[in-house]
Amino acid sequence: MTTPAETREKGEAAQRTWKRRGVFAAVAAVVAGFLAKVTEQPVETADGGNVVLGASNSETIVTTITNGATAGPFALQLVATGGAGGMGLFAEATEVGVEGVLFGPAASGAGVIGLAVSSGGYGVWGTNSTGEGVHGDSSSGIGVRGVSTSNYAVFGQIPASSSASTIGIIAQNSSTYTGSAPGAGGFGIYGVSALGHGVVGAAATAGAAAVVGATNGVAGAYAGVFYGPVSVGGTFTVFGAKSAAVPHPDGTHRRLYCVESPESWFEDFGESELACGQADVAIDPDFAAVIDPTHYQVFLTQYGGHDDLSVTERTPSGFRVEGKNTTSSNRFGWRVVAKRKDIAATRLETVEVPPEPQLPTILEPATAVPPRTTSRRNA
Repeated sequence: MTTPAETREKGEAAQRTWKRRGVFAAVAAVVAGFLAKVTEQPVETADGGNVVLGASNSETIVTTITNGATAGPFALQLVATGGAGGMGLFAEATEVGVEGVLFGPAASGAGVIGLAVSSGGYGVWGTNSTGEGVHGDSSSGIGVRGVSTSNYAVFGQIPASSSASTIGIIAQNSSTYTGSAPGAGGFGIYGVSALGHGVVGAAATAGAAAVVGATNGVAGAYAGVFYGPVSVGGTFTVFGAKSAAVPHPDGTHRRLYCVESPESWFEDFGESELACGQADVAIDPDFAAVIDPTHYQVFLTQYGGHDDLSVTERTPSGFRVEGKNTTSSNRFGWRVVAKRKDIAATRLETVEVPPEPQLPTILEPATAVPPRTTSRRNA
């Protein structure tokens, strides 16, 4: 049986325990009250310690820090000065749909949400004098996504204050994937537009090119490849051979070169037949509409006999062919060559070869900070 002394001792011990719990509860209430006033007084902690806003922040309301000044300073400024690997802000969420995931296991969320309520403001501003202003990293998803319903989704700009020969946007694919054909490793830039253009380039200075393709000296590489119709709205100059790859019955493609001329000419071909040693050949009206019909050349080929053919008359609508044999009815072939009407091409015009563009050296970006896999949430 328990003696009275033992019973009294147990009761006193229980009272001491409840008193300690009451002290702890009181301290917790004071701390919670202190943290609730973080907008009035600064919250300080020892170096390396955690600062909790709104106790454990387990309520449904949002902890807000407001700066009422019209221009600076910041409502909240987080600065990491520990060198490489330091982070100014680390946000984590562990539930699907919770925003604030930077390096966390959430299946859906956002690392940082920035909201600007004015047209001249910025949702998120990243700046760095020598390194990366904003870095997005993903092992299987999208590193950086830009979405806009009425403006640019992503805008890269080199301001007029810069005097550097640099690049507005760099897209670099360093994948080591190898497939059955060249280019199987993917694309550096892939542009798709439902109703507009996939990729557009525009130049604003003489001698510059809207789009530049270069092989960088790689043998067998192509500066440009097109699958489908190609339209050129302007002068097309080739510093090299122009050819067509024609299918051959043996299953290969054979190269056939274009016939060049010192001036811009069009030509048409046909066949006709003599009647009593002569024939009138009409020029196709559609062909006549795109050439200068006042002066053209006719070349004849006689078939079936020696008729000594000659062109005896040329008009804008056609020409007359006659043979020495006034009874001949042999067939003959003809070729008409005329200058095109819309272009006054200079004969053997001197052309300057444009210099190859100086491509800037692409520097590899700094190695990204490895993602943190352990939780840093305050308990």
